[in-house]
Amino acid sequence: MESELKKEKMWKYDLHVHTREVSPCGRMSVEEVVNAYMESGYDGIWITNHFHREFLELTEGMDWNKKIDFYLKPIRDAVKNLKDAGKNFHIGLGMELRFLTDPNDYLIYGLSEKLLYNEADRWLYMDLQSFYEKYKDRLLIIQAHPNRADSSYPADIDYLHGMEAVNTSPRHDSGNEKTQKILIMHPWMIPTAGSDSHRPEDIGRTGIMAGESIDTEERLVAVLKSREYALI
Repeated sequence: MESELKKEKMWKYDLHVHTREVSPCGRMSVEEVVNAYMESGYDGIWITNHFHREFLELTEGMDWNKKIDFYLKPIRDAVKNLKDAGKNFHIGLGMELRFLTDPNDYLIYGLSEKLLYNEADRWLYMDLQSFYEKYKDRLLIIQAHPNRADSSYPADIDYLHGMEAVNTSPRHDSGNEKTQKILIMHPWMIPTAGSDSHRPEDIGRTGIMAGESIDTEERLVAVLKSREYALI
């Protein structure tokens, strides 16, 4: 597949990106992040800001609609600014979800704004099994950095669509080789790659390359399921 992709025009995307507006651990604004990725030759990114206990604390006192307005604002701002500037760069809606009773992180793809407003208020109180059973046919659930030292462990693969095979955060030992061995042993699982960007030095270290433009959430899910992409 990779050799076939090299013969065609390639589109380049990072699937694991944070911005400081919603992820306080981030050091870059959404505008800075987008400009940096455009300068690095990417065609788009999926913003996967944290959705966990700290998000509830950060938005304490807001009703649920206001919380989701807050979560979506950097993505909406980036999309508007790009449109106003006439620039062709895709901003995808993702999420890095951590249940209140689980130390692991899960990258969620295939989201819609409507789903966040209508149903996400209960997500933090679920667990991986119940979340997978409810959303397995509507979303992609990919465990982020499953073998990151001192913070993550591989979840039950019966409740995952895939794992992040490559996470290039320079401040963590993400155990990529261990995760890749799991994926080799379970070839039906979807492998992804993300820079886990929080700071300037994180930008554009990895991602995926595809032989077509990926400009909707549905298209990303379809491409990942088809395996018609290569990890960078």
